[in-house]
Amino acid sequence: MSSPEQSDKTAEAHFQDGLAFSKLGDDRRTFESYKQAIELDPDHFLAHFNLGVRLGKLRMNLEASKSFREALRLKPEAPMVHYSLAVVSNFIGEFEDAFKHYKEAIRINPEFGRAHSNLAMLYYGVKSGKETIHHLSIAADLFKQTGDEFMEKNARNLIQECGREFSLTPEDCKTL
Repeated sequence: MSSPEQSDKTAEAHFQDGLAFSKLGDDRRTFESYKQAIELDPDHFLAHFNLGVRLGKLRMNLEASKSFREALRLKPEAPMVHYSLAVVSNFIGEFEDAFKHYKEAIRINPEFGRAHSNLAMLYYGVKSGKETIHHLSIAADLFKQTGDEFMEKNARNLIQECGREFSLTPEDCKTL
């Protein structure tokens, strides 16, 4: 039974509690707070999204997928939701969905370096060399623009390795 104080809380107040509990590392109370926010407001985008993020961090990817799908229903043009859904889809073996959502994240935000990088790895998994190098090249350039030296170096090393494996150069892969 909830106390009068709890029952008077708004969805946003429960969501804010979830953020606070998340910072404290209190998963149980984080989940409870986000779920209470959703119960009061089924269209609370950030409660669905943050619940998915938290579930994903705990490798509860099937549950995270459900939360991200709800967030996507509410904001289909949010590239980060597509990206997050692609990540968990890949983890649970839903590769077609992973491809679809990485591509959609990139369609919405062509300068989403991590989406390009992760999409490249999916293409590598199916041995599509041209697509792999194409997206790695874009990712490397984007990481350079944002000053992410580690990710840029990693992407450029992978381009070289994949180039040798597939006998392709970045110039061969500029267009698909």
